[in-house]
Amino acid sequence: MTDLQIAADPTTDVEALILDWAGTVVDFGSFAPTSIFVEAFARAYDFPVTLDEARQPMGLGKWDHIAALGRLPSVDARWQARFGHPMSHAEVDHIYHTFMPLQIAAVTRFADPIPGVLPVLDALRGQGMKIGSCSGYPRPVMEALVPAAADHGYRPDHWVATD
Repeated sequence: MTDLQIAADPTTDVEALILDWAGTVVDFGSFAPTSIFVEAFARAYDFPVTLDEARQPMGLGKWDHIAALGRLPSVDARWQARFGHPMSHAEVDHIYHTFMPLQIAAVTRFADPIPGVLPVLDALRGQGMKIGSCSGYPRPVMEALVPAAADHGYRPDHWVATD
């Protein structure tokens, strides 16, 4: 018997498992998205955002994540002190366009599956379960991440990007 016990004869009607990517199946610690938010703010406006702040809106689409970061009280206070106004739509766009190429490069560096995930997914597939995935990453990021993760053994049956 192993630490992972999956019934050999499941008594469930569940046919599929749908998982997020960063921090769930790959990229233990979710470093690809969070560290890149910090870098994008720094490159776009020489503006500091901490990793802790960058983690708070996790799960949103990346443009919405940037906008939500700009609304965090700590970030908003620093932004208004420096720029004299709340973060605008155009400023979110600028950070997002700075973010995207950085994010695409980063996901390929953090595409290793989290230890223990692949055996669980293999066991579930062995019982007929389908494996799907969704992400707050937009399609261009997913188009880089999916083959990089496949090189490490993670191949969901289907994936959906935020857009």
